[in-house]
Amino acid sequence: MSKKSDPHARWNELVPEAFADKNHPILRAMRGTLILVRLNQIDANDQMLSFEILAGRLVRANRSEGFVLSLVGKKSGEELFLPLVPAAFNLIERGRYQLSCGTVVHNPDFLGAFDIYRQN
Repeated sequence: MSKKSDPHARWNELVPEAFADKNHPILRAMRGTLILVRLNQIDANDQMLSFEILAGRLVRANRSEGFVLSLVGKKSGEELFLPLVPAAFNLIERGRYQLSCGTVVHNPDFLGAFDIYRQN
């Protein structure tokens, strides 16, 4: 019998105390902002395999989905789901930033970085 995964349990592996409530003031301030995200691919030996730089606008944030970004650039129209941990994001200096796809974004508001661990 195969176990069906719960789509609302996306971030169950994280510590629940790290999650913000959807009405948290930081989340309200971040809605609609342009966010730059760096996704680091890490192997079982803690070596970086690769990274990808994406950007998107925060369209919603809740405990079941996390931060949901509507991506810009060549991945426009796709959504990116990130853990609902406001502490993972920092204000970023104004300027031009190039995404992995080559698109340049101007003046994003926040930068977040996440490590994705791969099993070898």
